[in-house]
Amino acid sequence: MTLINPFCAVRPNDCISNNFSSKSFELYNPEEIEDILKTNPHSFLQIIKDNINPRKELSNSKRFENVKKNYDQFKSSGLLIKDQKPGFYIQELNLNGKTYNGIIAKANLRDYKIGRIKKHENTVKSRELVFKKYLKETRFNADAVLLIYRDQKAISDLIKAIQKQTPTSVISISKNEVQKLWYVAEDSQVKKITKVFESVQNLYIADGHHRTASSMLLSDEENKAQKGGFMAFLIPESELLVQEYNRMVTNLNGLSEKIFLNRLKLKFNVVTCKSYDLCQKNNGFCMYLKGQFYSVSLQENFINRASPLQALDVSILQEEILKPILGIKNTRTDKRLHYVSKNDNMRWIKNEIDRQNYAVGFGLKPVTVNQLKAIADAKMTMPPKSTYIYPKLRSGLTIYEF
Repeated sequence: MTLINPFCAVRPNDCISNNFSSKSFELYNPEEIEDILKTNPHSFLQIIKDNINPRKELSNSKRFENVKKNYDQFKSSGLLIKDQKPGFYIQELNLNGKTYNGIIAKANLRDYKIGRIKKHENTVKSRELVFKKYLKETRFNADAVLLIYRDQKAISDLIKAIQKQTPTSVISISKNEVQKLWYVAEDSQVKKITKVFESVQNLYIADGHHRTASSMLLSDEENKAQKGGFMAFLIPESELLVQEYNRMVTNLNGLSEKIFLNRLKLKFNVVTCKSYDLCQKNNGFCMYLKGQFYSVSLQENFINRASPLQALDVSILQEEILKPILGIKNTRTDKRLHYVSKNDNMRWIKNEIDRQNYAVGFGLKPVTVNQLKAIADAKMTMPPKSTYIYPKLRSGLTIYEF
């Protein structure tokens, strides 16, 4: 079976292409969503609006049914058009000064099932089941799973050659975000793309674990696992940007600052730092507690070098501090723990703690791509919110129907 396959995408027509796609609705605040729904009748959010702001009287099935109706209305009115010939979609994404180049294709669920497409994150079963129901009702997916592969010159050369041609569409989201798309459906080009990916041994999920798992559940339910697929955006691993997720905790689990620090020093080297920038230069991770930055690193005799997972800052923090000292047993659900993306950096965390909204904050070093792959290869999974991945893909640039 080929690693990737062409498909017939549904895409916005030229009249609405600049206004249709959206960020994942989870990245908007409620005020932003309300404004978009009021001012942009052609936004993808109009299709999924009942799923964003669910009315209590509507069941999941009814909400998903409404999404399908809205989607069909966009298609019947000509706002969305399905390509008639299966093809691949070369994408160039210019985002905040960085360029990402890749290919949108149909990936195989069978490869996910046998481990050729590898994961590094556990999924939540309840979320899998809800999204499986969504997929079953709507029969489309507007969000590509982000996959990475080991850099190969033959693939990059082929993509660059295609990108020398006039793009099929150019979508200007903002001055900091421009998307170019090349629809490639000519038979010889499709064969070239399919063949050049034959040398790729494995793909790694960078973002989209729940989408992939939900697609797998639905295919198993419908006995389509052998031929089922999902929409993916594949980029070389060198272009993946992995940033950290930092942590804040509301209280010290009943401990005073002095006792908390003493507990840390049983296993950690704890060194005061004058600033966050100086803290970053040391080994280990950064901690901010009651007006003081600290560099925190596990003592040599406690380091587990045999496991790629246990070498991660995020694992050390979870297993040696959050759970045993701060009493946070479930890092997915404990209300005392707050995750902070790179966009809200350690200086912002400092301000929150200085205002006494939180007791302690931790700034972690990003997971490297090699660490991510090593953990996936070892069939291990990272703690929740271990990575903040770029590129963040927009919903609705291409839509996969099944």
